[in-house]
Amino acid sequence: MPTRTQLWQSPKFTIERIEDEERGILIFKFSGGFAANDMYSVLKPLAVVNIFEFEPPPGKERPALNIFDITDVPTLDSSGLGLVISHFIRSRARGVRVIAVGVRPNVLQLFKFTKVDALIPMAASIEEAIAAPRT
Repeated sequence: MPTRTQLWQSPKFTIERIEDEERGILIFKFSGGFAANDMYSVLKPLAVVNIFEFEPPPGKERPALNIFDITDVPTLDSSGLGLVISHFIRSRARGVRVIAVGVRPNVLQLFKFTKVDALIPMAASIEEAIAAPRT
């Protein structure tokens, strides 16, 4: 059974981490506008970056797939985009795949404008992301 951990919660934005050890998946579920003015109003930038760092307990394997579920994110600013890209790069260096799920039109527009759509694979659903071939 997956383990859920609330990592960030504010009136405007939340981040939840869902660990599915059985399938080797780590899901970051975002809700609300993913913007700097909300993220950094309470936490320092390093603390926000550390939200995405996950080290499994000793003897456990690192998840092979990280999913950014942004289905409930209507807007994303450059700071949020920077966090997504940084996590993607760190994960890829560790051999972990990252897939963005549920990218809405406003966020997709930003992904296309910044060419992130060519960098980070996308899927319509979590199940589609899990079934995606490894590249």
